[in-house]
Amino acid sequence: MVLRLLALSMLLGTAGASVFPVLSTHLAINLGIEPLWIGVFFVANTLAGIGVSQWLAKRSDAGMSRMKILYVSVIVSMFGSVGLGVVEWYPLLLVVGMVWFGLSSTAQPQLFALAREQVNDQQAALFQSVLRATISMSWIAGPPLAYFLFDWLGFRSLMMITAAIFLLTLLMLPGMKDTRLSGSTSKVSVTDPRVLGLMMVTIAIFAANSMYIVYMPLYVRDVLELMTIAPGLLMGMAAGLEIPIMIFGGAQAWRWHLFAPLKVAAVSGMVFYTGVWWFDSFSMLLAMQVFNAGLVGLAAGIGISIFQTLMKDRLGMASTLYTTSIKIGSLAGAGLGGVIAQWGGYDGVFIGCGLLATIATGLVFWISSKPGLSEESPAS
Repeated sequence: MVLRLLALSMLLGTAGASVFPVLSTHLAINLGIEPLWIGVFFVANTLAGIGVSQWLAKRSDAGMSRMKILYVSVIVSMFGSVGLGVVEWYPLLLVVGMVWFGLSSTAQPQLFALAREQVNDQQAALFQSVLRATISMSWIAGPPLAYFLFDWLGFRSLMMITAAIFLLTLLMLPGMKDTRLSGSTSKVSVTDPRVLGLMMVTIAIFAANSMYIVYMPLYVRDVLELMTIAPGLLMGMAAGLEIPIMIFGGAQAWRWHLFAPLKVAAVSGMVFYTGVWWFDSFSMLLAMQVFNAGLVGLAAGIGISIFQTLMKDRLGMASTLYTTSIKIGSLAGAGLGGVIAQWGGYDGVFIGCGLLATIATGLVFWISSKPGLSEESPAS
């Protein structure tokens, strides 16, 4: 069961990594859609993903079978991939995209919730971190491979391959069962200050991360005038370090207080973005990736376990709030970064990233001071 869950996580991550990186290129080059309408397309699809996944999360925690939700999500995503590859009329493509994003966005959080119900408390944080690491691994190889297939075979063939990945995912679902946790006494709601605070911390961290990913390559090329391959090396170093940090953090989570990993992550973010703003040499930027990996590795790897510990009786909603917070942060970061870069330059972007990390640090120390679960660990 554990190996199958890991394989499913890898397949879902690979499917996402085969679509998201090249979709905007397809819209612009193959279909000739203007940048404004490309932006509308992605905003509408992101909102659809958030809305559908939140609605189904409530239903799953109220008793709806997670496996039935997974089946529907994967089947619709499979046919939606075909639709993305075939449809060229923008209004219909927008509808297909919203359906695809909406249901594919539901699959991963429901898989996380299902996985949490398969292991005991002491194994929970490690297993969730390993699951999250498989998604990170799929995003190391996925985008380069997707662009290679896009150039070699075209977007339509790439989407047929993506549909085949969803078909393989579907074939692996039979035999898996819902295993509801029993004996939970947690009654924390979405409006609890700790949950709202945790969402704001996650949004701030991933807004900063989005701004960095979008504008670091331009900064390195236009301001520092480093070699063309430099951004790829920086991102590769961070990605390579994130995975062991995720797994190590999950393995040691039972030793930590509940919000301790996020404290370390947020402080690492403050150090990292300050260093990116301060240092000009490639060697120092490369060395600073240790702090970048600590930020993303702990926030992404253990963050979901903290949500699930706070909301033990609502694992579907907890997992969905985690993924939704990341999406909102990434969307906000992309928009905010553009405004800052336009008026304050790339230096201003990294100052903004540092301020977001500082806000996240202050918030996580504030929510950890709230009475309740602050002494528990993410493995609880």
